[in-house]
Formats: sequence, structure tokens, C-alpha cells
Amino acid sequence: MKTQFRLPLLALFALTALVSSCKKDSESEPAPKAQTKTELLSGKNWVLTAQTVDPGLVDDDGKVVTDLFPYIDDCNKDDLMRFETAGSCTLNEGASRCVPTDPQQYSGTWSFDSNETVLKTTMQGLGSSSYNIIELSDKTLKVSGVRSLEGDTYRFTYTYAKK
Repeated sequence: MKTQFRLPLLALFALTALVSSCKKDSESEPAPKAQTKTELLSGKNWVLTAQTVDPGLVDDDGKVVTDLFPYIDDCNKDDLMRFETAGSCTLNEGASRCVPTDPQQYSGTWSFDSNETVLKTTMQGLGSSSYNIIELSDKTLKVSGVRSLEGDTYRFTYTYAKK
């Protein structure tokens, strides 16, 4: 009768040791370090994947449009924006340029403002801009900014994907 209890008891001890050793291995692995906003933004090319406006704009047919991406010329959809950790940035016209005599690349600077919730850029020949950061991850950059057109105020939202 002693043998009858010993076998299940040994199996139970073995199972407990196996489970606890597995937990220790997974618990001892360090959690991945969260990236800073600078690390998430810099060192990669970003390409525009969406552009919206609120309130909507009226197109040539009199229709109110909020999704502007279909209206963007293909020569602008392949442009690449790149931010570097040192605060410099470049806008590369990509494979196709809308105006062949325009530069292939524009240089500029970038910085964060308001506790890293605002992205500010200054591009050679294109001026300065300030955008509220809506989302910043390893693969997505989504920003919005306010512009006045013909006396009315509009919020433009731009979504970029890591290329």
C-alpha cells in the first residue's frame, strides 16, 4: 500500500517542480525597455498613409469631403519624412517629384514641445509647422494641426507609417 501512495506523490512533486521552474525562467526575463518618444520617432522613414480635415472641405462637385488622401497627388504620396535623434530632419521627394526642378530633398530641424505632446518642424524653403501628437508608436505617427483657409479654421490630421 505504501507504493500505491508513493507514485502519485512523486508525480505531484515532479509536476510542481516543473511548473515552478518554468515560472522562474519566464519571470527572470527582463521586460523590454519602453522606448522614448525620440527613439520611436527617429532613425526611420515615415510615409503619409492618411490625411483628413475637420470640418470637411467642399470639392469641385459641391460634396463635403473629410478624407483628403484620395485627392493627394501620387507624386506626394511617395515622399519620405525622416527625423534624426540630433534634431535634424529631411523630407525626401521619393521616386516621383511633382515639379521636376524642385529639390529631391529638403533639410530641416525638429523638436518636441509641451512635454513631448507637440512636434515642431522647420523645413528649408517650406517654413515652420507645429503639430499635436495623437499617436506615436514604433510603426505609426499620427499628428494634427490647425490651419486657416479663407478665414475659416480647419484641423488637419496626418497619419504616417514606418517605411
